[in-house]
Amino acid sequence: MTASTKERPMCPVCKHRMALARISPGPRGFDERTFECSTCERTEVVRFAVDPMQTDAVGWLAGELKPPN
Repeated sequence: MTASTKERPMCPVCKHRMALARISPGPRGFDERTFECSTCERTEVVRFAVDPMQTDAVGWLAGELKPPN
């Protein structure tokens, strides 16, 4: 099952949109995202490549933490 990181995948059984249930760390460089279908209760786990420099967690990159002087 492939999906973009910006969209919810379609359920392969009932063709409804699946909801993101959880994000777990996967192997190095990947997240495992679990999607659940509220219609037929099917779950799918999809791996997404993670680029730490292009993450949506901008708080880490734009935070106040600075290296020591």
